[in-house]
Amino acid sequence: MTDINTTFEPLMNVEAAAQTLCLHPKTLMKMAREQRIPAFRIGRYWLFRASLIDAWLKEQLQYGQANCAA
Repeated sequence: MTDINTTFEPLMNVEAAAQTLCLHPKTLMKMAREQRIPAFRIGRYWLFRASLIDAWLKEQLQYGQANCAA
């Protein structure tokens, strides 16, 4: 048996991610559908990794494309 030490990163649903980003949940879902934000879909649910959202937000702030004042 292979001993792989991996950690599972909890996922955020639309409501939690939207609250983190100061966005309306429907706006966040639209951004996910348009592939403007890192997300993936399982069935009818959009899910977000906090680490990917954090990296995306830092990139947006670096290039001056963020819509939400921090």
